[in-house]
Amino acid sequence: MTIKTTPFVLLLASLVAGCGGADATSSSDQAGGGGGPGGGQPGTAGGCCNVDDGPDQRPDESCLEDGVDNTTPFSKTYRVKRVGDTTFEGKPYAIVSTMPWTYTLSAVQCRKSFPMVETDTHYIVDSKFELPYIKGVTDDVAWTPGEKNKGWAIGSNDDPAAFVQKHGGMRPFLYHVNAGYEYGYFTYNNDPLPGDPIRFTGFRPTWVVHPDGNAFKMFFLDPAAPDSQGFEWPRHGQNWELNFGLYVAPTGHVYVPKPSKATLANHGEGWDAYHGCVTINKASAPIPTTRTQFPGNESYYASETFLPGYASSGASGHKYWGQKGRTMEETAIWEDDGAPGLNSPGNYHKPYSGGCDQAGYNFAHAEGFTWPELRAARTKMGDIPTREQLYKITLYKYLGKEKRTELLGTLSYEQQANGEWIPTGSGPEVHSLNDRNGRWIVNGPVFQDRGDHVFAILEDL
Repeated sequence: MTIKTTPFVLLLASLVAGCGGADATSSSDQAGGGGGPGGGQPGTAGGCCNVDDGPDQRPDESCLEDGVDNTTPFSKTYRVKRVGDTTFEGKPYAIVSTMPWTYTLSAVQCRKSFPMVETDTHYIVDSKFELPYIKGVTDDVAWTPGEKNKGWAIGSNDDPAAFVQKHGGMRPFLYHVNAGYEYGYFTYNNDPLPGDPIRFTGFRPTWVVHPDGNAFKMFFLDPAAPDSQGFEWPRHGQNWELNFGLYVAPTGHVYVPKPSKATLANHGEGWDAYHGCVTINKASAPIPTTRTQFPGNESYYASETFLPGYASSGASGHKYWGQKGRTMEETAIWEDDGAPGLNSPGNYHKPYSGGCDQAGYNFAHAEGFTWPELRAARTKMGDIPTREQLYKITLYKYLGKEKRTELLGTLSYEQQANGEWIPTGSGPEVHSLNDRNGRWIVNGPVFQDRGDHVFAILEDL
């Protein structure tokens, strides 16, 4: 599909802060090859692209799954998958999905070999409570760093062995997934399943493990008769602990379903060939984003990193955006970081929230960063982001039927005399989300049947 730039678009481009019209070509038939737009190096957008000169954190070739692009300037630090192409202002951009290797199970666990028993339906891995890597099975399961959590999406200091001992018997542990993927442990139908009047269908796991004599047996959900095995399938757990995930035995063995029986991670409706809404990083450094895990515990986990000179496709999830140039380890944190008398969660260091998905766009200033009392306290403490760490987001919509591009608006920040950063918003589709906090938002649908496309352009202040 090709969208041509009209003279009106070019005129608009000259009128709107140096960024404007779009002509977009989107495709998803080049997953894998090539380092940048058109198979060459990535578009630089004013010389923005830094070279990845850090340590090489990629896994061995034996653990490198299909579709990973090892030729980009950022491939040593990030798992880059090319999922399509687009064009903005006549410049081509590769659409990629990006995850730090330090959060990717295939890289962290590649060199470990665990004893494993294979059954017809699942694997039993003697990983001593660690989240295990099995090539072709857990390629898109993510590793969550922590002191004791052994890769699971639980608290960084939580010990899974202690959890199993506390609760007795076998226990399920929530896992996270790589950027661009959805979780594979629930089933959803538009209509509730039989015996499911409160419509919790979407939060049912697709497998469960129960005692069977002196061992454990894995059972798989039958959507037509979810309780046909003679026991109730778990839904929500207690105190933010969900009964979903991979099951861990008291011996430290992890039960992993085979993909033919139940997927562990999938694209869902995240990557489609249309790419109706894309984010293009024209700023000077990578920008990390996080997502909260739901169903799951309310915390931040690694999501897409927007690489300079590249585009990213829309993907669902409740997301917060980190400061430009910070690592994911500095961004994917939730805990209180110490403002006296005030809760000071990790989202104080996240200037924006939201993003794109297949249905539309929803960009806003993040509430933690724009909470006046917290912002003033952090400023007084000297915890003030630098100009280099902040950035602005400008959105444009290409109207397919009218063959023209329109400005939707810009979200940005403006520094005051005392150093405090105040959120700003401008443009025809930007409106106040909270007048007291000064939060702004720009959101709306993308009508694929009309040929519409939305471009979110990230730039330095």
